[in-house]
Amino acid sequence: MKHIRQQLHFALALLALALMGSAQAATAVAKSAAAPRCMVAEIRGIAFSIHHPNERYVAITEWLNRNGPTCSLEKLQYINSNRPNWFGHSDSPALGQVLDQFIEIATGAPPKAPVVAADNDRSSLLAGTNRADAPPPVVAPAVAGQPPIIVAPVVTAPGGSSNKGTGAKP
Repeated sequence: MKHIRQQLHFALALLALALMGSAQAATAVAKSAAAPRCMVAEIRGIAFSIHHPNERYVAITEWLNRNGPTCSLEKLQYINSNRPNWFGHSDSPALGQVLDQFIEIATGAPPKAPVVAADNDRSSLLAGTNRADAPPPVVAPAVAGQPPIIVAPVVTAPGGSSNKGTGAKP
């Protein structure tokens, strides 16, 4: 009887060790399944399965923070290109900034410093910030008794006449 009891204890000890080993193996598998990976289908699935913009924003942000650093440059650019379609109303400048940061990291190049143009190299498009170098407005000659009228330049469409839609005859 003592021999059977010892064998039973031994079998139970082996069973306990086997169960602990399988639990540890299951935990390791679960940890490896939760390991970051860049599956574009996952973020697209999140985008199409979560309707509420706030919930979608939170889910996308969590996915990007968890998986973004492991994404290749091509996948990050693919996600960024599809932001309007996939993220919809949950898209934001913050999500764009996160993606831009991951893209910059993936390229391995530091961001370039902005080029500051010399004051005399400013175009008329930039003149709005400092009117000192803006081109003068086009002013029509004043008619007696009326103030001068500012006139926009005439733009002719390619292959067309500038008189179209005005009712004027060529």
